[in-house]
Amino acid sequence: MKNWMMSGLLLAFCGLVVLPASAASPWLIATPDESARAGEPVVLEVVKPATQTDWPTRLRLRLVQDGRVSVVDLALDEQDTAGDARRTYRGVIPRSLSGLVRVDLVGDQSNRQALLIASSDAIARMQTPAQVEAMPTAEQAGTENLLFPVNEPALSANEPMYFVVGGSGRTSTRFQLSFKYRLFDPGSLPVEWLPPLSGLHFGYTQTSLWDVGTASAPFHDTSYRPSFFWQGTFFGKGAWPEQLRGGIEHESNGRDGAGSRSINILFAQPVWSRGFADGRALILAPKFYGYLGKSDNPDIQRYRGYVDWNVRYGKEDGWLLTALLREGTAGHGSTQLDFSYPLRRPLFTQVGGFLHLQLFKGYGQDLLDYNVGSDLQARIGFSIVR
Repeated sequence: MKNWMMSGLLLAFCGLVVLPASAASPWLIATPDESARAGEPVVLEVVKPATQTDWPTRLRLRLVQDGRVSVVDLALDEQDTAGDARRTYRGVIPRSLSGLVRVDLVGDQSNRQALLIASSDAIARMQTPAQVEAMPTAEQAGTENLLFPVNEPALSANEPMYFVVGGSGRTSTRFQLSFKYRLFDPGSLPVEWLPPLSGLHFGYTQTSLWDVGTASAPFHDTSYRPSFFWQGTFFGKGAWPEQLRGGIEHESNGRDGAGSRSINILFAQPVWSRGFADGRALILAPKFYGYLGKSDNPDIQRYRGYVDWNVRYGKEDGWLLTALLREGTAGHGSTQLDFSYPLRRPLFTQVGGFLHLQLFKGYGQDLLDYNVGSDLQARIGFSIVR
């Protein structure tokens, strides 16, 4: 009883201190003693907003530690008779977590709470299957299960950023810079009026091929890709994607005359993921697009097609493999594989330092040569976003 009284006081404190005064209709969450054990059930007491008329059967709890995000599915305790204003939810903490984490609700505005997680022990591992199956499962991945991480700052990483050297026949360097900017802050007045506005972003990616092995070391070609898109988390079930990004993108190499290349596309990129018990995750994120303009290269669909097949497999704190596959309408295409391994702890979400190996074979290594095939290109270097 004492613990639950303390939880009530904590809920009141969170409502007064943690949430800003301008926050509208927040959920309040608290645990009995601000601690939990990895691989075992966790109990949360939840107070719903006054504007919420009913209790959802499921909530999702976000756990953030060192830039990594895990999501736990919480189930409503149907036996709880505490009343309509406060109910109990239960879930299972991932076995991979330990130490101090920050928790809040996913998809609903709530307070944030610090939770101390103890490592699983032999007694926890002896828990019976019936006990485990009675609880909702936790997603095994952190940012592995979210290609577009939640709670990012307004200016954040977008696509991979790397610098790799190598090639085939001649030494060349390939490097890429990329960022995105969220146009509306989640707490801004426009977002309060229309919440989907918080998903609007401006993105920019620049990819260059630099012939460092030739006389005067000229840049062979550079691709500039500004974009305007919306992205959001769906947390779909079954065949529905967990996330979606969609918008418009321009790509050109900044040249004129015979060397000019440019396209405008309208794209949609759904994301599906699956976590595994060892902490690895498999992500499928195909980018479907249609051409709005391609006068400089009218047959580019013969070499690129209408979809980029993006696959990501591995652990965010270990080896990671990403693949980009394209198949043109004329049977031409390309394959790019990127292997990376962390050399330092993450600086923040998605950003760190990684040993990077890149393999490319096929058509369109750069926009200028979209219709020129190349042998296997192998490069090695460093990446800060992967």
